[in-house]
Amino acid sequence: MGRLPTLLAAAAASGAGAARIGSGADLFAQFAPAFAAAKRGAGALEETSMVLPTGAGGVVEVDLSDAEVDAEGVYMAANGRVHGVAASDFMMKGTAEDMYGWVTYEDEGRALEYRSLDDGAVDVREVALEEVKPGCGVQTEEEAVANLTEADRRAYEALAERHEGTYNGQDIRYLQSLPGAKAVLMLDIDVFFRNKALNDDVTRYSKRHFYENWQTVAAGFSMFELNVVTDWEVYRRASIRDRGLACFFDEDGRSAAWPNSFGSNRCGSFNYRQETGYDLGRTTLHEVGHQFGLRHHGYVHSSGQDGAYFVGLPEFKYVPIMGNFLKGSFMGWRGDVLYQWSKGEYAGASNTGQDDLRLIQRYVARRQDDIRGNVPLKIAGTAVRAAENRGKIADSQDSDAFTFAVGSGGGRVDLDVDRTEYVGGAMLDVEATLLNAEGKVVARSNPTARRSA
Repeated sequence: MGRLPTLLAAAAASGAGAARIGSGADLFAQFAPAFAAAKRGAGALEETSMVLPTGAGGVVEVDLSDAEVDAEGVYMAANGRVHGVAASDFMMKGTAEDMYGWVTYEDEGRALEYRSLDDGAVDVREVALEEVKPGCGVQTEEEAVANLTEADRRAYEALAERHEGTYNGQDIRYLQSLPGAKAVLMLDIDVFFRNKALNDDVTRYSKRHFYENWQTVAAGFSMFELNVVTDWEVYRRASIRDRGLACFFDEDGRSAAWPNSFGSNRCGSFNYRQETGYDLGRTTLHEVGHQFGLRHHGYVHSSGQDGAYFVGLPEFKYVPIMGNFLKGSFMGWRGDVLYQWSKGEYAGASNTGQDDLRLIQRYVARRQDDIRGNVPLKIAGTAVRAAENRGKIADSQDSDAFTFAVGSGGGRVDLDVDRTEYVGGAMLDVEATLLNAEGKVVARSNPTARRSA
């Protein structure tokens, strides 16, 4: 096996428990032979290893499984494992100015984390394994449903049935949420095609189940220029820096993810079975949130599991996606449940400095506002149809304005403003304000625990 040159650098102090190992430019250049080997084919790359400094004069040898650089030669990503250590993993990605990666020793519960500093140097520090591979301990669906009251169980089952009618036979191997978008998130559901023949029944193995999973993830990222796909060709056409991969397993288990792994070929999240497609979709949203670098939203005045994952606000039927994201289903909140990316703004929040939307935007751009200014309502006779009068609310600062006129003789107008997504993309809490021609408020509606107005 060919070994790439070691990046030699004197270890210098770089914060508690960390050491500087050289510049990001030098680390990036060390991978150049790996990119050349990858172009020659998988066999050539499998014969390639490299040696990374670990600080204080130590080194670690890693065997590469893939390595890729973008067309401009400025962004790279590589994966592998420690030579001779089966229960290990390796990832490195980024530009010469901004490198990030890690080496894990899973049996030892530890990892080495590499990160660029503001001055262009790279430091390495030893961290606990869960810092780079958090295993999510949210209560599984089976565990939670087993503890429901009979009334909540009936509400839960009604909810599952109520929102499973949206699948119209689409081929789930070629789904795209935003064709043409620069960034792509691939949902790898191939394991289910390999292991069993999917049918059209409403079971957790059905085509409908995985359509709803895709639909939920797409809705959760609909404010971004991100194409959520199940089509491998679309994924492969995207640049290495603009793609992410979420994988699914045909077994029960607790899902997990590699933080900051978007922008690589790594299977960045591991998503296990759930009873409904919508709950699998919310699990995937949570885990992909980790791929974008998000941490859990917890609660500092609690302990145990509820402390690590905020369980929501029952009076508002609200729960953050990076908290206990399945809680809304289990509590029988039905169609009024509200899931959102959070800023940690609730009382007792453990992660007040994390603005989820802003952090995701480090990887993918926000979509342009679809309605700027005022748009006349489309009225057919006396009817205002939802399909012809809709807009997209991207964040809490966004608003859409529609206008209409009442004749000189006056009259009565009844308008219901509702979100188009319920369980799959239940992220909007509608506040509707009615203004007169002079811009003065005539009426306002924003029920506490109802999403429509």
